Amino acid sequence: MLFQSASFLTVFLLTLLAVYFGVWWLCRGRVGGANLVLFLGSVAFYLWGERFQGILLLTSLVMNYGLGLLASKRARLASWLTVILNLCLLFWYKYAGFVCGQFGLAIGTPQLLPLAISFFTFQAMSYVLDVARGQVPAEKNFIRFGVFVFLFPHLIAGPIVRYKHLAASLRERTATAEQFAEGVQRFIFGLAKKLILADTFAVVADQAFGYTPGALGAGAAWLGVVCYALQVYFDFSGYSCMAIGLAKMFGFEFQENFQHPYIAQSLTEFWKRWHISLSSWFRDYVYIPLGGNRGSSVRTVFNLLVVFVLCGLWHGANWTYLAWGLLHGGVLILERYRLGRIIEKTWLPLRFVYTQMVLMLSWVFFRSESLSQIGGYLTAMFRFGPAEIQFVDLWSTKLAWLMPVGILCCLPVRQWATGLRPIPNGWWPSLARGLVAVATVLVFWASISQVVAGKHVPFIYFRF
Repeated sequence: MLFQSASFLTVFLLTLLAVYFGVWWLCRGRVGGANLVLFLGSVAFYLWGERFQGILLLTSLVMNYGLGLLASKRARLASWLTVILNLCLLFWYKYAGFVCGQFGLAIGTPQLLPLAISFFTFQAMSYVLDVARGQVPAEKNFIRFGVFVFLFPHLIAGPIVRYKHLAASLRERTATAEQFAEGVQRFIFGLAKKLILADTFAVVADQAFGYTPGALGAGAAWLGVVCYALQVYFDFSGYSCMAIGLAKMFGFEFQENFQHPYIAQSLTEFWKRWHISLSSWFRDYVYIPLGGNRGSSVRTVFNLLVVFVLCGLWHGANWTYLAWGLLHGGVLILERYRLGRIIEKTWLPLRFVYTQMVLMLSWVFFRSESLSQIGGYLTAMFRFGPAEIQFVDLWSTKLAWLMPVGILCCLPVRQWATGLRPIPNGWWPSLARGLVAVATVLVFWASISQVVAGKHVPFIYFRF
């Protein structure tokens, strides 16, 4: 079940909200009953289309609940068991077939990958490891633990939520009209990012990467990768925005997962702004435990490569993801040393151009389905001359007016405007709120039109 589906919007969400706030009112704001409703609703959300796989993840939930209790008494043992058991589960379902296929071995690996197994596994592991480190207490209430792991807004595609960020809300939270309204607004704008922007750019990106690279002219190839860069950003940040909005409706506060990554002036800065929950997870549970940057330069390089090899493989069992991770890791290593010092002294627009070039080239690795396609597509991007598919073959009127909107939405326009001219008291704040309300209604209407027309594609990160 997708957030942008009619069944979610008209049946699941409305029903769950009605039952949740009905129980909340009956229990006079005590969260025990509300937590039970959320847990059962979240399990139903997952089981809607993932029956056997849902049972598997419920089993994993029970396993990690027990490991969390064990971690409060036998921290070292629980840590090792957590890493081994969870990674074995992840490896079997996500990577065993790929690895065995490289050696020509045929084994009975599962044909269906459990939805969101990577997000689910990383979140559960972070909880047990934090308990083992003494950073959070073990959660003894199974329903509260179940809500933390299975809470449906973040279950499918993140963000990867830490237990310490939700622990207080699992025990006590408020439900205010202002918070609910803010959640609805965040959800609507996230829905618009996905349905209006990401899905439009997806059409062009799929066309460009669907052709044989030799048929593409340079203009068409560049348009395809730029559209994919916009698609993957609005697709994933749109989901995160919807997840944050849904969580607010139920009284939870998720941390932001994106901070305008395309304004970054280096790849290092990009990773501080892109998929923040994943990059911080690798930092806290892989990079720092390996030694971080506390050792020699050689050791730091090794640690960074390990992190980005794992980051690449986290996205999927394919050599293209491994190559994407190595590319990012290699550039980050260069930026950490001499290249970084050169970038700092470079004119700001050139820093921006450099970062965008690296990102566009890396998105070719991420989107391609094979190493040969990567090579062919990169060649097409720099092959100027006659070709079967040119820029005008992929361009459209719809793209002409949505491309500027998409680029504008990548910029922190609101923060810039507020910083340049703080909103004064008086009639202007009311007018501003009114304009936002009108914009919210308009984008919701446009998004619902897309839902009714059935013109939407699955989230990119569902397969991760």
